[in-house]
Amino acid sequence: MKSTTKYILGALLIGSFSFATIPVAQAQKQPVKEAGKVNKKRGKAMAYNSPFSSNELQYDAEFAVAAASTNMLDVALGKLAQQKAIALEVKQWGKTVADHHTQQEKKLQSIAQHAYIKLPTTMSTDDRDHYDDVDDRKYLGFDKKFLRALKDSHERAIEHYEEASTKLRNSELRAFATSSLPLLREHLKQTEQLYERANERK
Repeated sequence: MKSTTKYILGALLIGSFSFATIPVAQAQKQPVKEAGKVNKKRGKAMAYNSPFSSNELQYDAEFAVAAASTNMLDVALGKLAQQKAIALEVKQWGKTVADHHTQQEKKLQSIAQHAYIKLPTTMSTDDRDHYDDVDDRKYLGFDKKFLRALKDSHERAIEHYEEASTKLRNSELRAFATSSLPLLREHLKQTEQLYERANERK
């Protein structure tokens, strides 16, 4: 019991120290990178009292961080579609996607807290670039660009989750990845159908 408490406290202290030494502006600018640094140090500390290696714990943390960023991207894209989409069905789909991925993010946050995994507060630079690219489209042509971006994010997520569902060591994270796949596949299917209709409208 003492050893378990010791490694948990040590991991938390490492995380606190890491963020205390990061300049505020830098932490806000690169939250994914900084979360990765904290998780790497925590993984090394926790590996001493875990049946899993630091590399295995690091894989779990990297999956959670990437999943959090993708969720934030899909929520942001969905909200953007509610503002800018021309077709009503695309606006409605944007709301559905945003709602679903907000729920997904809440589940992930709870699991990450139990696993002592630090999640980023904003999306990665690459995901932000995807968002900005869609946001740059001013209404005319927005629907197709939004749906293409959503299709791409879900294809990447499905590939990531499929691999993770067999490699994750944390049982809660593994269950999350496995149970999320049907939703992601359904989102992809619906997005592809909407894109076909948007393409026909031109």
